[in-house]
Amino acid sequence: MKYIQLALDNKAAATNMLYTYACSDDDVRIGDVLQVPFGSGNRTRTAVVFRVSDAAGYDESRIKTVSGKGTPLLTEEDVHLCEVMKRRYLCRYVDAIRCFVPSGYKKLQDQLRITDPEQAKAFLENPKSPRRQRELIDILLRQGPALKSDLKRHFGIDYSVMAAAEKKGLVYRGTVEKRRNPYKAVLPDRERFNGLTEEQEAAFTEIQAAIQKGVYRGFLIHGVTGSGKTRLYMEAVREALMKGKTAIVLVPEISLTIQAIEKFRGEFDPDLVAVLHSRLSEGERYDEWERIRRGEARIVLGARSAVFAPVKDLGVIVVDEEHESSYKADNPPKYDTREMAEERARYNDAVLIMGSATPSVVNYYRSETGELKRLELKKRYNEVLLPQVEVADMRRELQQGNKSVFSVALFRQIRESLDEKRQVILFLNRRGYASFVSCRNCGFVMTCPECGLSLTYHKSEKAAVCHYCGRKFRVPEICPECKSPYIKEFGTGTEKIEELTRKLFPKAKVDRLDLDTTRQKGSAERILGAFKAHQTDILIGTQLVAKGLDYDNVHLVGILAADISLHIPDHRAPETTFQLITQAGGRAGRGDRRGSVVVQTYSPEHYAVQWAVRGDYRQFYENEIRIRRAMHYPPFGNVIVLSFLHEEEEKARQCGEDFARELQRTHPELSGEDLLGPRPTHIPKIRGRYRYQVLIKYMDREMEDFLEELDGLRMRFAAERHRDVSVGIDINPYSMT
Repeated sequence: MKYIQLALDNKAAATNMLYTYACSDDDVRIGDVLQVPFGSGNRTRTAVVFRVSDAAGYDESRIKTVSGKGTPLLTEEDVHLCEVMKRRYLCRYVDAIRCFVPSGYKKLQDQLRITDPEQAKAFLENPKSPRRQRELIDILLRQGPALKSDLKRHFGIDYSVMAAAEKKGLVYRGTVEKRRNPYKAVLPDRERFNGLTEEQEAAFTEIQAAIQKGVYRGFLIHGVTGSGKTRLYMEAVREALMKGKTAIVLVPEISLTIQAIEKFRGEFDPDLVAVLHSRLSEGERYDEWERIRRGEARIVLGARSAVFAPVKDLGVIVVDEEHESSYKADNPPKYDTREMAEERARYNDAVLIMGSATPSVVNYYRSETGELKRLELKKRYNEVLLPQVEVADMRRELQQGNKSVFSVALFRQIRESLDEKRQVILFLNRRGYASFVSCRNCGFVMTCPECGLSLTYHKSEKAAVCHYCGRKFRVPEICPECKSPYIKEFGTGTEKIEELTRKLFPKAKVDRLDLDTTRQKGSAERILGAFKAHQTDILIGTQLVAKGLDYDNVHLVGILAADISLHIPDHRAPETTFQLITQAGGRAGRGDRRGSVVVQTYSPEHYAVQWAVRGDYRQFYENEIRIRRAMHYPPFGNVIVLSFLHEEEEKARQCGEDFARELQRTHPELSGEDLLGPRPTHIPKIRGRYRYQVLIKYMDREMEDFLEELDGLRMRFAAERHRDVSVGIDINPYSMT
């Protein structure tokens, strides 16, 4: 008899714990899924085994017994990671488990085979045999088993003919698994490789030694844009494969996956490469997951969720553009991909490689303290200088009578680039046509009734759209408040920039890459494919165009509103601004000629803008780390955000006040600077629910006990008078909205 602890497949907060059962199957294993009796009515529930022991640990008479053999679902590593996520992110067991289990199903196809070759040959030789059936038998004798769908599509054999041959016993039907390949049409990008540079060689020597030793080691590659970080990733993956290991390579955006697939398929056997991300269909994702689990694919490429790929013998994990906020999940479980990658690397004695031209302040600090080994790449691979950067002060442009969204310098350089048949990227981190719709007579602004936020005008949809709940509204012809006809859209988004660019440069081929143009499956690949093939002259986009794009004909990058991210309520705002300017500018001049960048800003004096323009990460870091230390922000403390949501504002506020009051009672050491709120969030209402926040800056390095206490307090509130208020906990979030 074994005693097992199980996590139920149940979302109720009250059941988010491990339950002990006795199990009659001595072969039960961690990660098995079982059907167990639960509750007073002994209703059958699905559960996953988290622990197995020979002793119960308490009164055996109170323990229910489970009979029947479990079905393997998770590995011991998966279960370990689920427990880490539960402790670190205070998520439910079921939410953690579902990160490792794919949705989807195995798809089978009908296949026809010859029953008896001698009988089939006799049938062919008989002139009285039906002609179409003879054609079918001839094909199968010559080519072997064939899918019914292929026989119909390629040879015109009707299904009734196949059924007749099957009825006569000439053929029999079986099934084979159909693999849904999401990227079968992607061509490998076999780039010319002339060997590692001196800088790359020095960096790879350190990585290679760690992989060969088979011990955990964490690296931070700080390399300027175009310095060849991807080449180091590929060499590290090759080294891992040579040792019989596997590799996971993570990119921050799904739209960048296609570029990674091209490069890795050009470098390795395409059948060894699998892809995982949330834009795949359920079937495609399941098939890729199965290929990885069976060991057929040994290199996994993907966005955030690929960190949970079922690889065995993990040798290296790469986190490209490690600074990106998209590596932090917004929905439960609110995990940080970088932390989970590090946990997997430690568990497997594997090597972790994180790379960026603009490392996160937290990880750069860790490289200063020795937690991560920092490797520097200070030169571009092709020895071309970094782009020339010109700052356009938009305040001065306005004073000189230029009311356009394009500065004089940017307009001139776009024209020159087009004349030279060079490509241009225009970056604006705001989608839509206009920021809001307002009445010039009375000041009325269209807002979402569910969220209370101003609506963004999308001209292509002829609608005002809420970017939080997705609702759409018709723009009225007259103001609903004062009946004035002077109601119109204000502000600028990528859709308007596209329209203006087409007017100003009518001969140029213009395209746009943002969330609105990439909703359909394959649209991002189409847009980027056209740009890579030089079929697009000017590509306009949000931060999708600022991340990792590597095209050698891009001469100019225009950053239209460099300071747009400076004014959000987040301690990372300067860091985000520095990264966006540097990363967007880094798309220019990656070929054989130095590129140009024009940075348009209303805040040219801000230190984040100044150091980004100068390309000096170290000076930015020194300035930023002093502020972080003084304010107790990461890496010197943890920011924990508690959110309280309810349809009634007063209930959300009251729950926040009671929660903060209880924390002050149990933790008097939390001063007024370390425990802030409750107060309305930056976006105080979304989807009809009011939102209040309590912010905690927690300095103690031993945070696990404190988090457990927070989780217990949340469960107590849910069970008592605040049971109808949703209480969320997010550790070091990347959005304070």
